[in-house]
Amino acid sequence: MLYQFESTLFQAEFLEKFPSIEEQPFFYKYRARTLLQQLLQKTQDPLQQAIIHYQLGVNYLDCEENGESRKNMAKSLQLFSQIENIENYLTYIQSIYNHLGFLAVNLDDNETGLAILAKAERLGEYLIAKADLKKTAFKIQGGFEKAQEFYTITLFYIAQAYTKLGIKDKAAYYCGQTMLRQFKSKTYELRDFVINCISLSEYYSGVMNFAQAFYLLLVGEAVIPEGKRKKLRATLQMAQGKVIADMMSYCVDCIKSNQQNDPSLSKLFNKYSITFDGLNVKQLVFQPSKTFDEIKSLFRQANTLYKKAMSIFVLDGFVTEHIQMLSEISIMYKVIMSLETDPNNIIAFLEKRLDLLLPVFNTINPKAYQNTFEKLLVEVAEINNELYEFIVKFNEIDDFSGGKSKKLTDKMNKACLNTIQYYEKIVEQLKLLEEKQRDSAYYSSITTAYFNIAKAQSKYYSKDNKIKVSYLVNSLNQYKQLVQFINQQNQQNEFQAVLQICKEMISILPSKIDRINYM
Repeated sequence: MLYQFESTLFQAEFLEKFPSIEEQPFFYKYRARTLLQQLLQKTQDPLQQAIIHYQLGVNYLDCEENGESRKNMAKSLQLFSQIENIENYLTYIQSIYNHLGFLAVNLDDNETGLAILAKAERLGEYLIAKADLKKTAFKIQGGFEKAQEFYTITLFYIAQAYTKLGIKDKAAYYCGQTMLRQFKSKTYELRDFVINCISLSEYYSGVMNFAQAFYLLLVGEAVIPEGKRKKLRATLQMAQGKVIADMMSYCVDCIKSNQQNDPSLSKLFNKYSITFDGLNVKQLVFQPSKTFDEIKSLFRQANTLYKKAMSIFVLDGFVTEHIQMLSEISIMYKVIMSLETDPNNIIAFLEKRLDLLLPVFNTINPKAYQNTFEKLLVEVAEINNELYEFIVKFNEIDDFSGGKSKKLTDKMNKACLNTIQYYEKIVEQLKLLEEKQRDSAYYSSITTAYFNIAKAQSKYYSKDNKIKVSYLVNSLNQYKQLVQFINQQNQQNEFQAVLQICKEMISILPSKIDRINYM
C-alpha cells in the first residue's frame, strides 16, 4: 500500500503541474483530484488520509473552490493531531495553518485569519530554529527548506491581513520581513519585488521616514540588471521623485509653522528598520531643509527624477504616467510658491504650472482618458482662478482702475476668461451625471464651479463701460442662478456660507452696475 500511496501522490502532483487548457483551465487538476479521491477510499491509515486531505485542500483552492478547500484542510489538521510522531510532519501543519489563515482573510474574517496565521508564524519560527528536521518516507514537503518557504508565505499572508485591517505599521513590518526573506533565498519575481519596494516606500514616506523610503527604491534599482527593464527602472525614478517631493512638502510645512529647527526631525527622517545585506546600496541620511534655498534644491532633485522617468514614459504611449508626473511637478510649484514673497515670482510659478499642463490637456482625448481629462480640467481651472485673484490684489485693480500695470491687467483678464471657460466645462461634465450619482461631492463641485464663474465675471476689467457692465450683469445673474440651484436641490444647510456671499453680491452688484452706467 505504501508504494501505491507514494506513486499515486506523485502522479497527482505531476498532473497538477500540467499547463492549463484555455477551454478547460482545471482539466488536469480535476484528474489529479480524482486520483486523490480514489486513493482516499483505499487507505485506512490516518497519516496517509491526513496527507491526502491536505493535497485535496490545495487542489480545491487552486480550482477556486474555497469552501471545499477549507473542509479538507480542517480534516487534515484533525487527522494529523492523531499522529504520535507529529514532529516529522510539522511542515504539513505549517502549510495547513497558512491555507486556513489565507481562506479566513479572503472571507474578510481578518481576526480569525490572523489568529491562525499567528500559529503558523510560531510554528515556522520553531522549525527554523530547530533546523535539523528528519526525513521519512511520508515526509514529502521538503524538510527545512520547505519550512523556510512556508514561513515566508506566512509572513506574506499576515502582511495582507494587516493591510486589509488598515493597521499600516504592522502591515509594513511583515511586508518588509517577507521581502528580506525572498531576497535572501532568491525566490522573488523581479517585477513583483520592485513593485513591493515602491509600495513599502510609499508607507515610509507617509510617516516621514524619507531615508527608509528612498533606500527601498534604491534597492529596487539595484536588483534590476544593468541596462534592462527600462520601464521598471523609470517607475522607480518616478517613485523617487515623489519621495523627495513629499519631503519638500513636509519641510515647507515645518518652515511655515516655525518648526524647521526641531531636533527630532532628523531622527524622524532617518529610521532604518529594513536593510538588505549583499547589495551595494548606501543608507542615505536626509537632513531637514530649513531655508527657501534648501527647499529649492529639493525641488530640483525631484524635478530631475521626474524628467528622467518622463523620458521613458513619453506622452505618446504612456498618457497616464506622463500626465501624473506633470501634475506632481505642478503640485511642487504650488508647494514652493507658499514660501515665495516676490509677487512676480508667484505669478511666474502659476504660469509655469499652466505651461506644464495646458499642452497635454489640449492634446489628450477626453473620451479615451476621461478620468485624467477631468482631473486636468479641474486643476487648470483652479490655477487660472488663483492667478487672476492674485493679480487683482497685487495690481490693485478695481471697477474704475485698470491697475498699476496694463501687462498684468491683460494677464488677469485672460485668466478670468479662462476661469469662466474651464469652470463652464466642469459644469457641463457634472450635468452628465445621472441623478443617482449626485452625491455630496457632486453638489460641492458644481456649487464651486458656479460660484467661481460668477466671481470671475465680476472681476473682468474693461475700459469700455458697456463691456464691463455686461460682465457684471452676467455675474449678477450667475449668483441668482446659484441661489436658486441651492434652494431647489435642498442644499441650504451645506452651503450656508456660499448663500450668504451670493446674497451680498446680489445686493451689491446692481448699484455697481448703475454707477458704471452713469459714468
